[in-house]
Amino acid sequence: MLASPRAPSVTSQPQESWESMLPGPPSRNNFGSADLSPHGLMAFPSGSSISIVDTRSMQLLSSFPIPPPPSSAAPFVTALRWSPLPLSRHLLSSEPSSSHLLLAAGDRQGRIALLDFRLRSALLWFDTDSKQGIQDLCWAQARPDSYLLAAINGPSTLSLYNASTGRCVWKYDASPEHFSCIRRDPFDSRRICAIGLRGFLLSVVLLGDSEDAVVVKEFQIRTDSSELAKLERDSAGGSSTPAPAAAAFPLYAVRTAFSQQWRHILFVTFPREFVVFDLQYETVIFSAALPRGCGKFLDVLPDPSNECVYCAHLDGKLSTWRRKPGEQVHIMYSLEELMPSVGTSVPSPSILSVLLCQSDSTLQNIGKNYSDVPSSPYLHEDFDNPFDFCYESNIVSKIHLISISDDGKIWNWLLTAEGHADTQKDDKKLDLVNNYHTVSLPGANSSTLVSSAGGRDLK
Repeated sequence: MLASPRAPSVTSQPQESWESMLPGPPSRNNFGSADLSPHGLMAFPSGSSISIVDTRSMQLLSSFPIPPPPSSAAPFVTALRWSPLPLSRHLLSSEPSSSHLLLAAGDRQGRIALLDFRLRSALLWFDTDSKQGIQDLCWAQARPDSYLLAAINGPSTLSLYNASTGRCVWKYDASPEHFSCIRRDPFDSRRICAIGLRGFLLSVVLLGDSEDAVVVKEFQIRTDSSELAKLERDSAGGSSTPAPAAAAFPLYAVRTAFSQQWRHILFVTFPREFVVFDLQYETVIFSAALPRGCGKFLDVLPDPSNECVYCAHLDGKLSTWRRKPGEQVHIMYSLEELMPSVGTSVPSPSILSVLLCQSDSTLQNIGKNYSDVPSSPYLHEDFDNPFDFCYESNIVSKIHLISISDDGKIWNWLLTAEGHADTQKDDKKLDLVNNYHTVSLPGANSSTLVSSAGGRDLK
């Protein structure tokens, strides 16, 4: 379990010095890492510090650094992941619980810590034996009451750690492949998938918390790696120390995400290719190259409420893809600007990461199930209310998207899909509405997932 961790092995700084720290803007040295909790708290790194923002009020709640190693400068924080544990429901308990405020963080020196946001201290330091840097983190459910922490150490190693003891219980070396990211299956919390820059896909299912309880499957997604090969040749004369993918190839992003609507379906974005992969049939069911003039993919974000898939691009744009009814074909039907053209500096800031607010979809799904509730004028006039789409015939979905740029600003966007709620056949149009809430950081230029859940099988 995530409870009762052992004492930290690294001496922490005095609490007063933590409270006096202010972060600078994030950069690509932070690997575009950010995570949003079900409670609306967004964590993202800024240099060697971690910032916490309330996405509802867009207020900076706290910022604190990870204690540096002895006799060493503070390394960049490169990976963050909120604990999957929910808010405590023990009403008779006299002690306030902070299990839902635990945050796993990894840095450029390969260290991983379990942090308590409320106490702003490290509760646990994991036993990592590599100093090559942490590329990504992800929680995986080993038992109904416990999780293991998966981490990409260096370029090619996927490790599983016990979250109570901090010890490594399993490792997988995929060299010479570079792992890029790890994601957890929303329909089966025991399963995680890691994707590599050349299309190597690793599926890991946990049947327990021991080494012999890990089931592995390997897949290969064919993709054009000629650009990656050129980048490798150009960097051959550089540092001999192996580096994580985001450090070795910062502008070559490969990302994956599980479908929120269909079981066994993965969306994968290579720099210039969009792929849909079926884990059950172990095959690619759709792929499409980016049209000319579109910037490289940065990340892929499936909408939890409908079949829209949002893709962020390195040039600051957001494309929207949707599956054609009755077919496996996905079509890009909108391309929007994520960076406002007015009031930005020259050169324009770069997008580092994007996140979807999952809590919006939960309220929308409740609203869809009870769409016959009498209309309320108060709900009707609140454009940001997630129930509002029930009373507008042309709005079928609303969800907030958070984007972070390297000038230290955080943008809160409202994405709306238009159509008719009683049919899936109507085309939908994406509108981006910026509610003008931004968070500028100093130094800038300007629910627990159960082991299995319902879902549809794609046929």
